[in-house]
Amino acid sequence: MKIASIEVRRYRTIWGSPVRMAWDPSPRTLQDAAVVVVTADDGTVGIGAGDDLPDAELLSRKLVGIDPRRTDLVHAICATVDFHRGRPWTVELACFDLAARAAGEPLWRFLGGRSEALLAYASTAEAVDPDERVERTAHMALAGFRAVKLRIPQGAGWREALALATRVREALGPEVELMLDANQGWRMPGDTARPWDAAAASMCARGLEELGCFWLEEPLPASDVRGYAELRGRTALRIAAGEMVRGAHEARDLLVHGGVDVLQCDVALSGGITGARRLAGLADLHHRWWSPHTWTNGIGLLFNLHAALAFSGCPFVEVPFDPPGWSPDRRDWLLPAPLFPGEDGLIRPPEGPGLGIPTDLAWLEPNRLG
Repeated sequence: MKIASIEVRRYRTIWGSPVRMAWDPSPRTLQDAAVVVVTADDGTVGIGAGDDLPDAELLSRKLVGIDPRRTDLVHAICATVDFHRGRPWTVELACFDLAARAAGEPLWRFLGGRSEALLAYASTAEAVDPDERVERTAHMALAGFRAVKLRIPQGAGWREALALATRVREALGPEVELMLDANQGWRMPGDTARPWDAAAASMCARGLEELGCFWLEEPLPASDVRGYAELRGRTALRIAAGEMVRGAHEARDLLVHGGVDVLQCDVALSGGITGARRLAGLADLHHRWWSPHTWTNGIGLLFNLHAALAFSGCPFVEVPFDPPGWSPDRRDWLLPAPLFPGEDGLIRPPEGPGLGIPTDLAWLEPNRLG
């Protein structure tokens, strides 16, 4: 089996009303998506998405003719492109999907099959007032979510973060696990707001620790490894970070030198499935977790779910969910049907080989560009 072609198909969905993400100064009214289609010489097809693929022509020159099942080689070639050009990881994802389909196995089992299902945590999108957040969180619990990740308004400090978490905890009690995302790890283009420092992060972490929260996410810039190490020495609360780091060495340093408990590298954005599996193994050796960021699009979420099932030691997996602004229909428009956790709070991928969805992408034709 050899790779015969690499194609990028582009799609767009337009929303009737904007969604205001807590980390983005600009309201969002649409989403564009690039879906990579890798076809082998025997006709087997794999798909990948979750990021753009700006260097498709270069990747085609380097990958056509290679067996897509040689995923370590595909990863190594992608890593050289990643160094010089844009992020190439969706083509690696497509090769993994193709290889799993060729083997007749669902991707999660093809990759090792550590878990058949994981507890979904609802990852909120919008920074709403505390009363509305309490109401939304209560509805999330009724929808089957056993854990919810809170967000704070852009530019908010640790006092606002702690006040929000306290309000939700007091209203809902200890039955729902709470995480809090401080959104200090990186910035959107043009956002020059100063991030928290280790002192502010420590004050927040100590308060969340008293509330029995599950983790504090990205309370510092990802580059502040020393700050993470200082924070680690001041709290027993789990610290999560690394969702947007570009290189494996950055994630390694956060874990080994920064003392981070949960690495969150997204398979579509940082190192692909091969890189994530290596980092998950490193985390296991340190008795820590890899649990991925999943905020790209529905196909990106599905790839991260398969990878988490395959080799994550964390009992939870992120599922973006914050109706009405961020509903499953908006999140999963690239999928034939939205993903939902069951009544038991567990989420599973669609049944079938590879990702578990058709490769013809026929349901997306009305959204296709060009």
